[in-house]
Amino acid sequence: MAEIGQRTQRQWRLALCTVMMAAALAAGPFSAPSLAAAPASLEEVLTALAPPPSAEALAQIPDKGRKLLALRSYVRAGAALAERWSWTDAEIKAFEGSPAQKALLAEVDAVKAHFRDANPGRELYVHGTTRSLDEQIAKWNSNESVGAAAAEMQAAFAAAFGEAGAVPDPKKLAQWLRGYQPSKRPNLAAPGMTLHGRASAIDFQVMLDGRIHAGANGKQVESVWRAEGWDQKLKASITAAGPSFVGPLANPDEPWHYDYYPKSDSAAATE
Repeated sequence: MAEIGQRTQRQWRLALCTVMMAAALAAGPFSAPSLAAAPASLEEVLTALAPPPSAEALAQIPDKGRKLLALRSYVRAGAALAERWSWTDAEIKAFEGSPAQKALLAEVDAVKAHFRDANPGRELYVHGTTRSLDEQIAKWNSNESVGAAAAEMQAAFAAAFGEAGAVPDPKKLAQWLRGYQPSKRPNLAAPGMTLHGRASAIDFQVMLDGRIHAGANGKQVESVWRAEGWDQKLKASITAAGPSFVGPLANPDEPWHYDYYPKSDSAAATE
């Protein structure tokens, strides 16, 4: 019974922290409330700082460094996070076969046709499905560039707040997360934040003889994409046949990545 009572108290304390932190984040620049009961563990602090709806995704990132790296993005986004959060499975299913999806695919096909005509023997490959949140989390938990950035951030966290077991003040941690600037940038957006999760971004990859030649691979940016001119050739096809595509993505440097803004959303592209 004592164990059940302790578990109930922890659950209540975590729920209270989450609600109060969310309210503070929604109000604007972070200002941590005065908590009636301070979180008892680092995990509770991290969860409490996660703006809605990111807490569930954060719980599926077991590595401490990768969790901190994702939380940095969530805290910096604050209340705006919900506006760009990846679609649910139901929303993805509703998009499939819709007029909006047909318009996107038609423009992708136009870009592919132009590229094929302009570059005989080459064609573009596009991964046609919206990236689910589960897929994003799996990639985040295994990606090499995320791992390198996470290791750097975990070391910085230890220097700022102490080694394992330290439970930092939520307000100080939130301020630190907002200000932390990694020298090693991951080539993935934090789970839930990529426009690929809302059918608003496309990766165009160059194929040769049925195989990917210039792929969505950071190691190929200079050696293949720029050395062989595929960045400019893709850009030419986008300009000629893809009026709703904006890019390529500059930070991180991804010459294959173009954001998609239908004409009705053209104003968003300038923001």
